[in-house]
This record gives sequence, C-alpha cells and structure tokens, in this order.
Amino acid sequence: MIAASLVLVLVSALRFQAPELLAQHKVLTDFDAFHIAGRMAAEGRAGETYHMREMLAAQQQASGVRGFMPWTYPPPFTLMMQGLASLPVGVAFALFTLTSFAFYLWVLRRIAGEAFLAVVVAVMPAVILNLRTGQNGFLIAGLIGAFLLAFRHNRTVAGLPLGLMIIKPHLAAGVGLVTLLQRRWPVLFVAGAVALLLLGLSTWAYGTGIWLDFRNGVEEASGFLANGDYLLFRMSSLYASAYTFGFGAAGAMVLQVIGALASLGLLGWACLRGIAFHHLAALTCAASLFVSPYGYDYDLTILGIALAFVIPDLLERCSGRDVLSLLLPSWFVCGFGLGWTTIMTVDTSTSIGAENAGVALIAPALVFLCWRTASLLHRHSGVRTEAGEGLSASLA
Repeated sequence: MIAASLVLVLVSALRFQAPELLAQHKVLTDFDAFHIAGRMAAEGRAGETYHMREMLAAQQQASGVRGFMPWTYPPPFTLMMQGLASLPVGVAFALFTLTSFAFYLWVLRRIAGEAFLAVVVAVMPAVILNLRTGQNGFLIAGLIGAFLLAFRHNRTVAGLPLGLMIIKPHLAAGVGLVTLLQRRWPVLFVAGAVALLLLGLSTWAYGTGIWLDFRNGVEEASGFLANGDYLLFRMSSLYASAYTFGFGAAGAMVLQVIGALASLGLLGWACLRGIAFHHLAALTCAASLFVSPYGYDYDLTILGIALAFVIPDLLERCSGRDVLSLLLPSWFVCGFGLGWTTIMTVDTSTSIGAENAGVALIAPALVFLCWRTASLLHRHSGVRTEAGEGLSASLA
C-alpha cells in the first residue's frame, strides 16, 4: 500500500509540476489553489485571494487554465500555505500530501490497532482522492483523531489539535460540542489559546482588513452555492442532495440546517447519556460530516476515523455479509465524485440525469451507512460470529 501511494503521489506531483512529461495538459487541481493562494499571500496580496475575480485571474496566470476555485479558508490556513509557496508546486504538493498522509495513517493505527488496514480499505476512494489532489482531508481527519485519542485518556493536550482545527472550524463542531458537554475546561482553554495564537499570527501577517476580505469571500461563495456553481457531484452534504432533488437553494438550506441540528442534537444526547467512548467517538466524527453544506468527498477521511473506533467490534461480531453492507455504501459515498470525474474524462457526453441521480443519493447513502453501523453494533453487542472472526483475521 505504501509503495502504491508513493507512486500515485509521484505521478500526481508530475501532473502538478510538469504535465507535459506525462503527455498531458495542465489541469487545475485542488492543491493548485492552495499553492496559488500561498504565493499571492507571500506577494502581499492575501486579501485578493478572497475575491473571486482576482483569484481566477491568478489561477489563469499561473497555469494558463481558467478554473473555478474560490478561496474561503480562514487566514490561518492561508498563512500555512504561504509557508509552502516558496517551493515548486510539485514539491510542495508531495511534501504536504505525504506528511499529512503519514499523520493520518499513524492516527488510524493508534485507534484501530491491527484492523487499521480494514479501515483504509473502507474509505479507499477518499484516500486515493486526497493522494491525487493534495486536499487537506488527511490533515483534518488526523487532527480529529488525535484529539479523540488524547481526549479518551483525559489529557489536556487534546486542546492542541482542537485549536488547530481553526483552519477548518465547521468540521470541529462535533469535537467542540463533546468537549463542552463533558466540561473539559483545561482542554477548551488550551484549544482557545492555540486558536487565538493562530488568529493573532495571521492578523499580524496580513492586517486586520484580512477579516473583512475573508467575510466577503464567504458571502461570495454562498452566492455561488445558491447558484449551483460548485461541483455538486463532489459533495456529500444534505444540501447538495436536496438541491439536486429540486428543493431549490432555500429549501435545500433548510434541510441542511435541520440535518445539522439533528446530528448535533443526537450527539449531545449520546454524550450526556454516557455511552461507551468508542461509540461516542465514532458518532462525533459522523455528526461532524452533516454540519456544513460544503461537505466534500475529500472530507470523508473523517469517516475513516469513525470506523477506526468501531471496526474491531464490527469485524469480530458481524458476518461477512454485514460487513459488506457497510463497505458498499462507504465506497459509493467516498468514491462517487472520483468515479464520475473519471467517467467524464473518458466520455464527455455523459448524461446529466445519471449525474443528478448519483448526487441525490450520496447524502442518503451516508445517512444509511451511519444508521447501519449503529444498528449492527447494537444488534451484535456481546455476540461474536465465526464468519466475523474469520474476516477479522484475514483483514488484519
């Protein structure tokens, strides 16, 4: 697996840096936006990254390709990308991707033990996607997993990864809620201090005006979302599914808010009820995936953290058919965007109806996957099956 990952990253680095060596044309991919934003910030143009017109012009100048990649990450993440901007884009991509991937695998191994390879298999499409695009899915999921590991042992250092989540704060809703409800005040203090430090550093680097630019960028992106400008087939949110079903922007957002409140409410109830920590940790990760309307397929590496906490129980207690009933929807949810991108590359005449049907099913499939996992854990609580034991041994 490691060798295949290195080859994939090397090929992707060439696609970023010198696609002509692979007889390909330059195509803007996720890490290109990271690198361009970092370079603009290094040139004293951090504020311009949050204005679509300037960002589009910079993307076209850098690559000769006109893409659609709005920049809505908070200034602390822009500052982080500025640190990589001095490197050639292929080198920066490889460094960022391999480092964050190693971090993610380390966290998965710490949580799942010998069953961690089974977790990687379960979310393999999301892993491949992040290795190809250089997105931050490994980093964010790794931070959430590191937080939960430290939190499980009541360690104050859990506040460090929680504070670092300021680079993508909407995905910290679940872990933040659990920390608050369990009254881990030292953890919250450390998290607050880390977040304030990062906010202060980015404000010092870019000036207070950066926050007005950031707000304007978020508002501009909201308009793009309402207009359906984003690639909905890459999204796993309830909003994307409802929008594709024909609810319209307002109706889809209402359903998104209801789903977010329901998921966080369920998490709060479970937390106050005092369920087993490994189940609570999995629910925390799952609930976080339903918060934002901008949920993308690369964020589904968080699903791997959720599965890591419960997969030993699933493999030991469930039949092979039960496990397959989880694997198939997981691959669909994690892999539809990657698969559809591949299909469009091969056949540009693909049906919009088929695309819409797939998009509309992603969020329901994610809901089913979460429900099915909880159902199997409850049904087989305390029960071991011979088939499950055999499958566990073979995957381990």
